[in-house]
Amino acid sequence: MAKTILIPIDFQTASLHTLKVVLENNTNTPIRVVLMYAEYLSDSISDLLFYSHTKVITALNTPEFQEALEILKNRFEASLEKIDIKIFHGVNTNALNNFCKANNIEAIYVPKTYKLKTPNQAFNPIPLLRKTTLPFTEVE
Repeated sequence: MAKTILIPIDFQTASLHTLKVVLENNTNTPIRVVLMYAEYLSDSISDLLFYSHTKVITALNTPEFQEALEILKNRFEASLEKIDIKIFHGVNTNALNNFCKANNIEAIYVPKTYKLKTPNQAFNPIPLLRKTTLPFTEVE
């Protein structure tokens, strides 16, 4: 059975380094990956009416990021079962725990030295991720 892991990203190719290290160290175990981007929801009702996760992901997903992701998918084709990109809008650990439960997350991997870029309404979810009860691993 595949293990589902969560890795926070900022849509920079450097944020995929954590995924690469995890996949290199888990070649025998099938893995499903949830790449999580964290941002606050707008307070504007009109923004919320026309809000779409797909539009946000499409707007943030650069050709360089997509190319790096495709390279990782091809390189680790045998162990990588699926990659999903999800957006997290919560602001507390209860919301994060519900997000993890809904996505069947079994472990969390975060970069040890890389600092996630947080433009506009994005925020760094790593302090919240540390507070979950799931296995938490920092990757060099």
